[in-house]
Amino acid sequence: MKISVPVNHNFYEEAPIQELNLGEAFNVKKSGIKNLQQIFSSVYELKLSAEQLKQVKVFNFKSKHIFEPDEERLILKLYSKEKTTQEKEYFIQTGLYAGVLFHKGCKINITTKYGDTFLKRMLNFVNDIYIDNEQNKAKKDETENQFLFIIAHLFIQSLEKSVVLGLPQQYQKQQEHSHKVRGSINFNDYLKRDIPFQGKLTTTFREQKYIQEIIDVLYLALRKLESVFGKEIRSRLLGLSQLLKQHYSGRFANYKVIQKAKTHQTISNPMYSGFKKVLEYAEIILLNKDLMPDNEKQNLATTGYLFDIAELYEIYLEKLLSRNFPDWFVSSQVEIPIYQKQFYRRSIFPDLIMKHKTTGKIIVLDAKFKEIKMQNKDVDRADLHQIHSYSGYYQNNLIASGLIYPLSKQIDIDKSHFDTLYGNNDNDVHFIVDGVYVDENQTMDELIENENIFIRRMTDLTSKQEIIP
Repeated sequence: MKISVPVNHNFYEEAPIQELNLGEAFNVKKSGIKNLQQIFSSVYELKLSAEQLKQVKVFNFKSKHIFEPDEERLILKLYSKEKTTQEKEYFIQTGLYAGVLFHKGCKINITTKYGDTFLKRMLNFVNDIYIDNEQNKAKKDETENQFLFIIAHLFIQSLEKSVVLGLPQQYQKQQEHSHKVRGSINFNDYLKRDIPFQGKLTTTFREQKYIQEIIDVLYLALRKLESVFGKEIRSRLLGLSQLLKQHYSGRFANYKVIQKAKTHQTISNPMYSGFKKVLEYAEIILLNKDLMPDNEKQNLATTGYLFDIAELYEIYLEKLLSRNFPDWFVSSQVEIPIYQKQFYRRSIFPDLIMKHKTTGKIIVLDAKFKEIKMQNKDVDRADLHQIHSYSGYYQNNLIASGLIYPLSKQIDIDKSHFDTLYGNNDNDVHFIVDGVYVDENQTMDELIENENIFIRRMTDLTSKQEIIP
C-alpha cells in the first residue's frame, strides 16, 4: 500500500478525504480499504524530536541548522474525524520534510511538491552539481526519482569534501618474494624454499593500502548514479572515479560488504570520519533503501528517511541573492541574542539577512517553503508576526523586510509590496511578499527566467532606497 502527499500539506484541514473516496484517493482496491482505514484509526503524529525517529534517518544540507528551542517541527500527522454518524473524513498533514516513511505496512512518499526541475535547480545552487542535462529513465516512480536526485547530490557533495585528505587507508601486512629486501626476512620460508639461495628472499613488511570494501562500495555507488543520470553526475569527481576503477576488486557489494565498509575501524580515524556519511548515502543508493524494509522490521512503528526541504530552499535563496547582489553580504540563520540578562533570554534566527557592504543597511527576509496563491490565508499569522519581530530588531538600519515563497502564480506587485512597514505610513521601510514563480511542468529555461524576474523586483526594491551612510 502506498500514499503520496506533498510537503506542507493540509495545514488548514482544507483537503479532507471523504470515506467514499478513500480507495480512489490512494489507489487502493476495495479489499485494501480496511487496512487503509486502520492507519487513520487513531491520531498518529510524527515530529522531529519524536521517539519514533530512532528508526528514521534525517538528512540535512547544512552541517548545522539552528532551531528555536520551543519550535515544533511537524513531519507527518494522520487522523480522522466523524463527519456524521455514518461517515468519516480522513486527514493527512505534512511539514517541511520530504522523503519516504513506512508506517503500519504502508509506504508514505512525502514529495517536494514543485516538480523535478525546481528540485534539481535548488540542488545545483547548493553545490553546483548539475544533474539536469539528461532525462531520468531509470524509474517510473517520479517520487522516488526526486529522492534519488537528493541522495545523489548529498553523496557527491560529502564525497568531494571527505576525499580531500585521500581515501581511507591502513597499514596491512604484506609478503613478497623478490630480490629486494623490505621489512624483515621470513626465515621459516627461507629455510623451506630459498636453500640453496638463488637471489630471492621472502620478506614481511607493512604497507598502507586502501580498504577494499570501501573502494568497492564507493565505485559501485558512482556507477549506479551514472547509469541513472548519465556521466555528468561524476564529472566533478573524474580523477577519483578513475582511481576507484583502478582499485575496484570486481565483486558486487552486497549487504555484508556494505556493512563491513560502514563499520571499518579506519572510519573512526578523525582524518576519515567524513566517510561515515558518504557510506550511508552509498548504502541507500546500492540497496534501494527507500524500498520496503526487511520483513523483520515490518512491525516497527516507523522507518524510512527524510530531507529538510525548507533548508534546501533557504540555501537556494541565499546563493541566488549572493550571486546577483555583489554589493551585499547575504547570510542565513544569523543568530540574534535578545534579553540576555533576563530569565526569558533567548535567540532568534532570521532565515536571510542582506547587509550592504558599504553602508551596513539591512534587508531581512524569511524563506517560506509554502504554497501561496495571493490569498489572505496563505500568509500565516505566525509567519507575519515572526518577520515583523525580526524587522523591529534592526530599527534604523532596516530598509526592507519580507517573506519569500515559491510562488504558485505570478505576482501582483501592487497587492504584495507596500512602501511602509505595518502599512501605517510613518516609516520608509518597505515590506514585501515575493518569490520565484514555480510551476511543476516548467522547463529549466523558464525557471531561470522567473528567477531573473524576481531578481529585477529585488533590484528595484533596493534602488528605491537611498543607501547612504
